[in-house]
Amino acid sequence: MRADDLRFDELISFRDGVIDFQGRRLVLHSTDAFASFRKDLFEMVGARQARRILTRYAYFGGQADAAAMRRVFSWSDPLELVKAGPRLHAMEGVARWVTKRLELDEKSGRFLMDVTWHGSGEAEEHMAQLGKAEQPVCWMLAGYASGFMSYALGRNIYFVEQTCRAQGGRVCTALGKDAAAWEGDPSAALAYFAADDIKGKIRGLTEQLRQVTHALEVNTRRLSTLERPPLVEARSPAFTRVLELATRIAPFDSSVLITGESGVGKEVVARLIHNRSQRSKGPFLAINCGALPETLLDSELFGHKAGAFTGAIADHAGLFESAAEGTLFLDEIGDISNATQVKLLRVLQEREIRRVGESRTRPINVRVLAATNRDLAERMASGAFREDLYYRLRVVEVVIPPLRERREDILPLARFFVDRFRVKLKLPELRLSAESIRFLISYPWPGNVRELENAIEHAAVLSRDGRLTPELFPSGIVHPAPGPATGRRSLEEVELDHIQEVLRQTAGNRRKAAAILGISTTTLWRKLKRPPK
Repeated sequence: MRADDLRFDELISFRDGVIDFQGRRLVLHSTDAFASFRKDLFEMVGARQARRILTRYAYFGGQADAAAMRRVFSWSDPLELVKAGPRLHAMEGVARWVTKRLELDEKSGRFLMDVTWHGSGEAEEHMAQLGKAEQPVCWMLAGYASGFMSYALGRNIYFVEQTCRAQGGRVCTALGKDAAAWEGDPSAALAYFAADDIKGKIRGLTEQLRQVTHALEVNTRRLSTLERPPLVEARSPAFTRVLELATRIAPFDSSVLITGESGVGKEVVARLIHNRSQRSKGPFLAINCGALPETLLDSELFGHKAGAFTGAIADHAGLFESAAEGTLFLDEIGDISNATQVKLLRVLQEREIRRVGESRTRPINVRVLAATNRDLAERMASGAFREDLYYRLRVVEVVIPPLRERREDILPLARFFVDRFRVKLKLPELRLSAESIRFLISYPWPGNVRELENAIEHAAVLSRDGRLTPELFPSGIVHPAPGPATGRRSLEEVELDHIQEVLRQTAGNRRKAAAILGISTTTLWRKLKRPPK
């Protein structure tokens, strides 16, 4: 997750007169009232003490915000945590940051950040009550920035305002540097920060919040119960390449084989190819070849003549005919029988079909896209899949990586499904909580996108106030099965553990388990029968 992904509605919750920001209560105040408070401070304690009080106040707030961000998201990249400070400040309505320069050297401890603050509310407050200033007055902005960066990086960082709107300028500018870099510079006025007596308190509060956050959410949910009975943004390089390839091959009528694990979105990519092809005005018809017995599949694909078999009371046009001038998507192509493979190969070679029970042939005009989650090369080697059909289907192959290999796509996908279920389930307040995002991003998703969609729906159905918190998701996502104490586990072992956990939750009901996992019952049966390696 990136700092740019932070969203106000996922970080903040409003309930019963309380504004909650990740376990901390917030209170809104107007700039008019704070301007009067600022003026009173000047008159009561003088400019020097007023500056110290406001700087310390904001420094504490900056450290607390940084602690919340680290606690919730556990960013491994310190730069993302640094960037979260400006993002939060803008969302809180304080000022919009523009970073002109940012340098961070973890080894030497060197830090340099040159920023511009646009629309500083603090400068406006000062001018409203005290008029034009001779010196920069955005002390709270500097205090917040210093507190946030100091906590984020684990060492003292200080921001000093260089120019200010209250002096008559268009914008405010500031420079942030590590403490060592400010040594001997009188302009830093580091005494105003007085950070030492704050840091220990922040760390203690953070540890307490870490311990009680989950319990607080559970209790809030119980109280609440008593009181009130299309294509998503691609962020990962891997999936971006898939979309680029799909777009490039879309205008041509070549056959395409789409491969990938169950639930990765093979039909979504197939529809993308169709929609961007010259056949986009024609139909897009899809069939799951693995879900039908051979006789019925032949009838669905090629059609049949009345009387061809018991129950065939009328002539029936198959999908190859019905998809004329459009696209036919053959899903689970790796599961069709050898006899059907022979018939399909002839159709692709001759571009004509023969209905079941008929002797005459009919020309077809259709583009064929096929998909499978099976290893067709392995099936060819065992004789289960024809090599000539494989190469007919695989003029171009599009390989879709599993969701665990493109984690950057998890958050936009989750938000997409939240938006969809907000409308579908008529839950206008539906939104992700910041705590749940961490679990969603770290979970391996053996059922891929389909499992993610089902997990969002599961949480949405259980939600009372629209906030999707961790305890609403299937337990296997929030509390995945632990691995062995020693050694490494294969992906198949992790997947099997998760499947068995879902089966336990559904009391052994395979149909329900398959729905939660986002796979077919046939695929579930196959995964359970797979011999251990």
